[in-house]
Amino acid sequence: MFKNSAGKNLVLLALLVLMLLMFPAGLAGAQNGTAINEDINKAVGDLEIPRGTIVNGNVTLNIGELTVLGVINGNVNSNMGQVTIGGDVNGNVETNMGQVVITGNVSGNVKTRMGEVIIDGSVGGNVDSDLGAADIGGSVGGDIGSGFGELKVAGTVAGDIYSKGGNIIITGIVEGDVTLEQGVVELGPSAIVSGRISVARGAIKKADTALVGAVEIGEELTFAELKEEESNNGYSFEGVDSNFVDSIADRIVDEVNRGFRNVNFMPHMNRDWSFYRTPFFNFYGNTARGIINMLIMFALAALTYTLFPKQVRASGAALPHKPGPVIGWGILVAILAVPLMVLLAITIIGIPLIIVEIIFLAAVFILGYSGIALLIGGKVIDAASSKSANPLGAIALGVLILGLVGMIPILGGLIMLALLVLAVGSALVTRFGTINPEPAEAVPAVDEASDTDSV
Repeated sequence: MFKNSAGKNLVLLALLVLMLLMFPAGLAGAQNGTAINEDINKAVGDLEIPRGTIVNGNVTLNIGELTVLGVINGNVNSNMGQVTIGGDVNGNVETNMGQVVITGNVSGNVKTRMGEVIIDGSVGGNVDSDLGAADIGGSVGGDIGSGFGELKVAGTVAGDIYSKGGNIIITGIVEGDVTLEQGVVELGPSAIVSGRISVARGAIKKADTALVGAVEIGEELTFAELKEEESNNGYSFEGVDSNFVDSIADRIVDEVNRGFRNVNFMPHMNRDWSFYRTPFFNFYGNTARGIINMLIMFALAALTYTLFPKQVRASGAALPHKPGPVIGWGILVAILAVPLMVLLAITIIGIPLIIVEIIFLAAVFILGYSGIALLIGGKVIDAASSKSANPLGAIALGVLILGLVGMIPILGGLIMLALLVLAVGSALVTRFGTINPEPAEAVPAVDEASDTDSV
């Protein structure tokens, strides 16, 4: 998994991981009034830019909560976590799978993928929210784009608004046009839309005192008809034959592609990976489900490694060093797990123990899976680079490889079954990672006679 050249390298790597978890790079010990003239890149944990701190560079946090109270003269990137901007960002803000709350100022664009965005401050550029709700209580200097999700505008939007599906509720001011493919546009008593409101399929609910430049509806549907169509057939859009779920799956594929390019676990490696629509991936729903499973497994594996790094390494090392016992224990558990559940169910009083067994098997699998993902990702990175692999980066790459293999029809299912056996076996052989399976280095014997002569 890792190179066996010297034990000191493992100690240094463990210390480095601890530093990454405990302190943001380049910010540890920063006090008010500090200027940081470099990029900040933290893998896991919370990160705060305190008031009075100026960062002249980009800030990236992969997993955790990011709070900005100072000033960032650069871009902000976050993956899997909430971002709160209470200070100033003189650049763009881009997040994947997390909420964005802006009470301060952002001079550039704000982009969220699979997350909610709340703006009570000001954004100078565009706001793009895919697969998530948007609540605009402050001001936006550019356009607003929404994939699928409710959009509320109580503040001011200087540009246009576009949404593929959902409700748009306006009680503030929109100086441009409002375009909705399917859904309902609601205008409150104080709403002002200087441009045109266009709804391809849906309805417009307008208060008597609301001001609108022009209104255009392609196919007018009542609110009840929209609800009935959504519950029975899903949304349908002009020029698109698939239903609402397929549209969401298609969007997930595109957005996760872009989201993974921003993950910076391995800065020295090429991050331009994508989930291509090959003939194997004809059903976008299955593809989207596989991608979501990968994201969930990565989150579990990353959390497991963060809490139990030694145990995860030991579990991963069991596969190359003790393949026989790993396979044997994994097959034994796979054979006995279901009969044991049936036996517990027959005894009635053992029914509560079924839950205990399920939890036990889940914990064993997650530990073994995390170790195997670390092993596979580490081997690939070691082969491609002379530098030591970032453990979380190795896990991310390992999960990606296992996930893509698992999405292959028929063969992928068989491989996932084998992975289940190997993961369980790896965890059990090492007794939940408490035993190191790697053979200890032989200590050379000391020649007592020669030693005595030398004294």
